[in-house]
Amino acid sequence: MTPYDYALIANEAYSADPDIGEEDTASRAIVRTTPDGLCIAFPGTNNLASWIADLDAVMIPVDGIGHVHEGFWNAWLAISAKVLDTIGDQPVTLVGHSLGAAIAITAAAMMTAAGKPPIAVYGFEPPRVSSDTSVQTLLAGVPMWLCKNGNDLVPDVPWGCYHAGALRDIGKPLLPIPNVQDHMMTRVIQALAQ
Repeated sequence: MTPYDYALIANEAYSADPDIGEEDTASRAIVRTTPDGLCIAFPGTNNLASWIADLDAVMIPVDGIGHVHEGFWNAWLAISAKVLDTIGDQPVTLVGHSLGAAIAITAAAMMTAAGKPPIAVYGFEPPRVSSDTSVQTLLAGVPMWLCKNGNDLVPDVPWGCYHAGALRDIGKPLLPIPNVQDHMMTRVIQALAQ
């Protein structure tokens, strides 16, 4: 499976009925079986509850993980038991776009702290998840593929916070200034298809 393949699954998470969670919440995911094993994909912001989670940017301490974005953490916690039960002892890849990428990273942090890290995380246009480097340090041994398309603004927020790993620049900017047009999943897929 390539980043392009995982981007298609991340995009599908927006339109498919959730296998876990409810459609009108920020806490939902689809479950897919791929040639590389189980994949859990979290959709990004596309409803009011997701916007509320995005804007709840207070950094809270979480034992064993560090300081994390409260909205992302709470969105993950609401479905964590069901996701972890679905995964069981299977190897899993966590995938998401935007808010979904942040939830995938937060899930990876919890799983890694519990001694059961995912086999990989693919985060497309992730916002920053932590006010310190604790999540980055915790996930240093987990293969992370995080990307920023063009001049997308979302991976640059919240300001003063940190990503869980290095960002890869992909695609050509639509505009010469930071924007949200480059954030669209269709543009990410186009960039990865080249």
